Order: sequence, then structure tokens, then C-alpha cells
Amino acid sequence: MKQIQEINNMQKTKDQKKGKKGQKRLWLILFVIVAVALGVTMLFAAARNISPAPSIGSTFNVRRDNLTVTVQVGGSIRAHQSIQYKCQVERGRDMGEVSILSIVDPGTYVTQEDVDKGMVLVELDSSALEDRLVQERIELASDQENAIASKESYDIQIIENESSIARSELDVRFALLDLQKYLGAELAEELTQDVNEAVVNLAAYISPFVKKVENDPNILTGSQSWQEIKDLQDQIVLAEGELKQAEDTFAGTIKLHDANYVSDLELERDRLDVINRQYRAQNSKVNLDLFMRYDFPKNAEQYLSNYIEAKRNLQRTYAQCRAREAETKSRLNFAEQRLQEQADRVKNLAQQIKYCTIKAKAPGLVVYGTGGEDDIFRSMRGRGGSGMSSGIIAEGETVTEGQTLISMPDTAAMVAEISVHETEVDKVRPGQPASIIMDAFPDRRLTGKVLEVAPLPDQQRGWMNPDLKVYKTLVTIEGTHDFLRSRMSCKVEILVERLEDVIVVPITVVANRGGNKVCYVVNQDGNQERRIVQTGVFNDTFVQIIDGLEAGEKVLLNPPLITEATEREDLFEGVQPLVNEDGISGRNTQGLPGEQTQRGTRGGGRGRGMRGMEGLTEEQIRQMKEFGEKMRSGEGLTEEQMRQLKERFGNQGGMGARNGEGPTDEQRRQFTGRSGQGRRGRQNTEENQDP
Repeated sequence: MKQIQEINNMQKTKDQKKGKKGQKRLWLILFVIVAVALGVTMLFAAARNISPAPSIGSTFNVRRDNLTVTVQVGGSIRAHQSIQYKCQVERGRDMGEVSILSIVDPGTYVTQEDVDKGMVLVELDSSALEDRLVQERIELASDQENAIASKESYDIQIIENESSIARSELDVRFALLDLQKYLGAELAEELTQDVNEAVVNLAAYISPFVKKVENDPNILTGSQSWQEIKDLQDQIVLAEGELKQAEDTFAGTIKLHDANYVSDLELERDRLDVINRQYRAQNSKVNLDLFMRYDFPKNAEQYLSNYIEAKRNLQRTYAQCRAREAETKSRLNFAEQRLQEQADRVKNLAQQIKYCTIKAKAPGLVVYGTGGEDDIFRSMRGRGGSGMSSGIIAEGETVTEGQTLISMPDTAAMVAEISVHETEVDKVRPGQPASIIMDAFPDRRLTGKVLEVAPLPDQQRGWMNPDLKVYKTLVTIEGTHDFLRSRMSCKVEILVERLEDVIVVPITVVANRGGNKVCYVVNQDGNQERRIVQTGVFNDTFVQIIDGLEAGEKVLLNPPLITEATEREDLFEGVQPLVNEDGISGRNTQGLPGEQTQRGTRGGGRGRGMRGMEGLTEEQIRQMKEFGEKMRSGEGLTEEQMRQLKERFGNQGGMGARNGEGPTDEQRRQFTGRSGQGRRGRQNTEENQDP
């Protein structure tokens, strides 16, 4: 061990000359060299079946004790509830940027009197909005005129539709009356009852009714056509009567003429009168026949056609009225919708102008919501893109919609906000008791309970470090404390579980051997006995033993790295070395909880990485030191040693250390896979959530 210390001292001297960067690199090379030497020595010893001399270190008496499991996380204090004054001015394609004209100083306390007087906290620049409001109001007046004109046109169209429909309905009614007048109500009803408005050949449709009338003209009694038939029939009777009278007169005239009482002229006159009366009688019969054949069907068809056409015209009038009404209604709706949109736009602009003046709603302490004037990080983030807010709260700075400008916390109810790592978030539950210690007041311990745990990881922390997953957790603080201030740093300890009277041992006692959790028990003869155990819950110091140990037994605090040759092979089996940020592996941390794994990798690289050499003899340490010197200088290695290095690490071998370039990632992984077994941190090689 002294020789290793000398190597470290020599290396430190070189590091001091090369600066901090060179120092870190040389330390890396040194630890890699020692790890290689230790691994090669162990392999040589295993090949020769050399068993290091047994050495029993410190022991621990297994005991029954209380075991408390806690989660300790740092955080800050904030108000559980607060009044948020946010920028409500919209920002879009038709909205310009809004900047702060004036804002109250942070730390100003707003009283109730200030609230009653309407104290203005923030005044935003509304000049651009006011200019746009004037233009929008002018356009609103034009839209109002269009809407009124559209409404009047619609009303006029409604009246015109009513008149058109009324006229068409009258035409239908009059056409039906004309049909009833000509044919009679009974026959007209019979004709119109089954008539189809789509009938094309009305003559064929009306022919049966005409024949029916010819057979029995009396069915037309009381109608205009019946009156016409009656007149024609009367004319026939009158003509026949006149013919009869003329014939009688002519017969008398013949007798008188034979008696030489009348002249030939009178006889010829009476003869011509008979002939005339005969013609008139024939004409009257022909007129009746023509009427029944042609005039009556024609007139009946005409009246029926007028009725059908009137009904069709009524349907067309309905459709035209609906179309004209829909057209005017559409224009009216468009005008009203445009008017409403413009009115909403004007109203919204007026509201946006009101939003530019933010007044106090309740008393409280003024705290800027996003950042101060000297917040360089938010300034760089906001000004990286065109048109983006800088995120800074100060006069002249641009703000965005939804950005918190001022926050007035309610100091009567304070909570601690912490970020729980993903490996421990499953332990934290609402309602668990917690204690809070302020960094500014370490002598005062506050109590509280877990209020809520975020269901999703914090996105802001994930943006800075995507591999880091933390969950925001709120812890209530019981009572009211005047010394608490927002954003004060604190440490929160959450009580996860408390076990009474259980068997406990230090977490360094338990080790992984061949996939089992084992402890090394020292019997009465002083010999070591490897015993498989079953573990339970654990904290940073102790772990619960469920089965395998009894109270009063002695166990090794540091389980031996090598006991027998067969056990040496078990040590390499299932090893998954972990390389930390320094490039040096700690002991196998497979299965450790997240926080222990992190501490294990941080502590496994330096200082504690060489523990586990207690079982080596001085000759083995000397050989390891000599081999390490050769590895560092690259001189004095035999061909067999070089061959072994090439077989183990490839063609590059261990030459990275000789030329100063350092080992590769694969070499470091293989180095740590063997040498990392000897480290003794407080962490243990157990499976997930168990030591």
C-alpha cells in the first residue's frame, strides 16, 4: 500500500504542473493502470490456484433495532396559493407586440387602501391597439348600414311573397269556380277529384264525362253549359214551331190562290217563308249538335286546364317565393354575421386595451412572476428567436399572452416544493409526514405532510438534462411562521416507513455472490461462513434481514473479495460494471436504488476504489506495482505479456496508456468489470430496490 501511495504522490506532482485538466487525465490513467494490474494479478493467481491468505476485518453484531426509511430532498419555499397577475393581451397575426410602460418595484407591499383606490401595478403599451380600434369602429359603422339594408330587403321580399302567393291562390280558386260554373259543382268535383296535375292529354281524360253528358244532359242542370244547351234546344223548338206555322199559312194561301183570292206573289212569299223556317229549324239542330260535339268539350277542357294551370302556377309561386326569401335571408345572415364579428372585434380590442392596465385586486407583496432585470438566462432564451418575449419583467421589455408579470403570494399558507428523483418517487405518497429544515434557520425544524406528487416529470428540468427525471412534490408546512419567505432554500425529510424491532445490519454487510444475496458470518472458531440471506427495506445505513441471520451473530462489515478459487469465478459471473462521470467504475451497482447508485458511482472512482486489497499479500502488491510501472512506461514488458494484452484488449492492447491517449471505452469497461469488484462503498451489489 505504501508503494501505491508513492505512485499517487508522483502522479499528483505531475498533475500540479499540468493544471486541473491534466491532473484529471493523469488520475484517470493512473486508476486504469492500477485496475489493469489488479485484474492481471488476480488472473495469474487464479491460474496458479493461489489463494490469498485469509484476513478477517471488522465485524458487526447482528441486532434487533428500529429501522426508519426516509427520503431526503432539497427544495424551496413558496406560497401554496397566490394571486397571479398575467398578461391577458392577445397576440396573433393581427396583434402587435406589447411592452411594459411602467411596473411597480418588486418587494412593494400593496395595502387594502391601495386596492380601494385602484392602484395600478402594471401599465402596458396600448397605442397600437387604440389605433386599430379607430379603424375597426369605422368598418363597424359600414357593416351596420349593410345589415340594415339587408334587413329591409328581406322584409320587402317577405311582403312580396305573401302577395304573390295570395294572387296565385286566388287564380286557383277562380279557375275552380269557373269550372264549377260551366259544368256544375257535382261534375266539377268529379272531374277534379282524380285529375292528375301531370296529365298531358286532357281530351282523353275528359271524353268519358262528355259522353256521359250527351247521354244525360240533365246532369248539367244549373250550370252554364246546361243553360247553353237549353237555349239551343229552345231554338230548335221555336224554329220547328215557326216552320209548322209557316207550313199551315202556306197551305191556306194555296187554297186561296186556287180560289183566286190571293195573288201569285203572296203565294210565293208564303212558300219562301216555309223554306226559311225549314232552314232555321235545321240550323238550330245543327247548332245543338255542334255544341255537344265541339264547344262543350272544348269549354270543359279549357276550364279544367285553367284550373290545373292555376294550381301549377301556385306551386311555382311557392318555390319562387322560397328561393327569393332564401336569397335575401342569406344576404341578411351574411351581413349580420359580419356585423357581429366586427362588433366582437371592436369589443375585443376595447377589452385588450383594458387589459393593458392591471390594477391590484388584493393586498400583498409584489413579486415578479418570470424573472428580474438581470435574468441573463431568460434573456438569451427569449431573444434567440424573432418576435419572442425575453421573459424579463422590466420597463420596455416585451411580454406575451399568459406570461405571469406579478405574483402576490399568500404568506399565511406556505409549502415546500421539492423535486423527487424517479428512483424514489414510488416511495412518496400524499399524507406522509415530513420535516422541513430551512437553510437560513437550521435550528428550527418544521413539520408538515406530503400534499401532492406530480404525475409527470418536470419538463423544465428535462429540457436542461433529458436524462434527469424528477417529479415536483408539494409538502405542506403546519402553522404560520413570520420568518418564512418565498424561494427560501430548505431540506425536506419524508418519512416513508418505520419498522419496529427487526433484524438490521449495515448495508455494506450484504453482497451479491452468484446471483444470491449473502453475508459472511464469523463463527466461534473464527472461520468465515457464507450464508444466503433475504433482505427487506433499507435506508442509507442499515438494511432489514428477513431470513438468514439471527440477532447476536457476527458478520463481516466488508465481505471478502476472494475466498476460494471456485468463488473467484463466481465473482466475475453476472458482473455489469458501471462507469461514472470520472471514467472510473465503482463496485457493481446492479440492483441498487437510484440515489445509492448515484452516490456509489461518485464515490467509487476515487479514494474508496482501492479498498478490497486487504486480502492480497505484500508480494502480490509488489508485483502489481511493478506491472503497473511497466504498463505506464510501456517498457520492460515481455512478449508473452504483450500477447496477453493483445488477446485481452485487441490489437490496441494497453498502448493507450503508453502513448498518453488514455484507454478506450471498451478497455475501461473491461477494466472496471474486474477491478470494480474490490471496492467497498456503502452501496451493495443487490437487485433493484434491495441492498
